[in-house]
Amino acid sequence: MHHNKENFQNPLFIVNPKAGKLTTEEKLNQIKYCCSNSPFDVCFPKSPTETESLSENAFKENRLVIACGGDGSVNLVANQALRYNGIMSILPLGRGNDFAKSIGLVLPKDLKKALEAPTVTKSRYLVLSFDGLKKICLTSAGVGLLSEAAFRASKIPILQGGLLYALSALTCFANLKTHHYEIKNDGKSVVYDHLVIIVAAATPFAGGGMLIAPEAGKERKSLNLLYAGKVSRLEAIGLLKKVFSGKHLNHEKVTNLHLNDIYVSTKEKTFWAPLVYGDGEYLGNLPVKITVGKKPLNILIPRRKLNLTLFE
Repeated sequence: MHHNKENFQNPLFIVNPKAGKLTTEEKLNQIKYCCSNSPFDVCFPKSPTETESLSENAFKENRLVIACGGDGSVNLVANQALRYNGIMSILPLGRGNDFAKSIGLVLPKDLKKALEAPTVTKSRYLVLSFDGLKKICLTSAGVGLLSEAAFRASKIPILQGGLLYALSALTCFANLKTHHYEIKNDGKSVVYDHLVIIVAAATPFAGGGMLIAPEAGKERKSLNLLYAGKVSRLEAIGLLKKVFSGKHLNHEKVTNLHLNDIYVSTKEKTFWAPLVYGDGEYLGNLPVKITVGKKPLNILIPRRKLNLTLFE
């Protein structure tokens, strides 16, 4: 859907002051470059709650909101965009910019192009229903190794992107744990076993540039479920190498399915087993039901040929 440039006059840039390595001045320079002399507003919220209220107010005024940060910041703005049927875009400034990468917003010049020749598309995302609480996830959500790696990655502030997650994953491999999980689809059991990782994906990239779900979006209304059974440390390290290029799908321990919904639970009482992470952040504890979101998430992207199966 093409839009007039006038619809997006004076966008609001919401900058996560803690995201990435750039100084505040460098972040402002990138914003100025993207807007090329057009007016814009910028704010630096001090908390996730402030990010939400700033987005909410802007969407109520029908303004374009640009999330400047990583997947966590983008998720906060996306929640409000869904609530108010707003239009958002992204200036990727975080340590992991997986959602931005999946929709073709990789560099500042991509956002500049999107603002110059706007195209609005509807992106896929996941809805996770915990006990009485709903969360959205734009990339991948999961348990097991995914959660442990994301948890450890959040504790290493100096590294960025794929290297950060790879090192975190290697730390986890040093004491590789499997947990007993059950995954159901439409009330029927898909697997009831000891697994090292479960991933539900809406878009292909996760973990700072790893191509964890190359087939995500292949089937429009279904999510991509991947899980791996017990592997040796050597197999695990081999698998990690393959994940960067998306070549892990043919590994004998990896199962790759497309399902309309999943329900994941565990009877284990350990610290790690029930932790669900998505978009690099802690989302909640098992059990969880995961589906593809039905309400449109409107994203401004550069006008070009994209993998349109990711979008409606």
